Amino acid sequence: MESQYKLLIIDDDEETRNIYREFFTDEGFFVDTAADGVEGLEKLLHNEFDVAIVDIKMPKMDGIEMIRQALTNDRVDASMIILTGHGDREEAVQAVNIGVEAWFDKLNLNMAQLLKRVNELAEVIPIETVRQVLTEARR
Repeated sequence: MESQYKLLIIDDDEETRNIYREFFTDEGFFVDTAADGVEGLEKLLHNEFDVAIVDIKMPKMDGIEMIRQALTNDRVDASMIILTGHGDREEAVQAVNIGVEAWFDKLNLNMAQLLKRVNELAEVIPIETVRQVLTEARR
């Protein structure tokens, strides 16, 4: 049986989390959610995810700070996608500069484009896996 890609959706809006969870579950993903940056960071540190979709504006810890902390931790190797809204494009640019793979405007979100990008990021084989396979093949 083929393994499912693992997706973490971090957004303080419950309705948004539920819509994304249902959409990506229907597309064959294993989906978990978090209601704020603190919970999202904890889940990223203690579980393996292929991709995290992160809202910028959240209570307790905003998306930029959560991503900054996640990407500086060796235990986190999920690709990050940021969701913007409320005219926070400057913050989206800042997010891209710290390692976010893509950003989408929540107000004009095209789910087909988001799905395409999530699939592209999830399908990437980590370099550590490639090295391990090559090492094993040489034996």
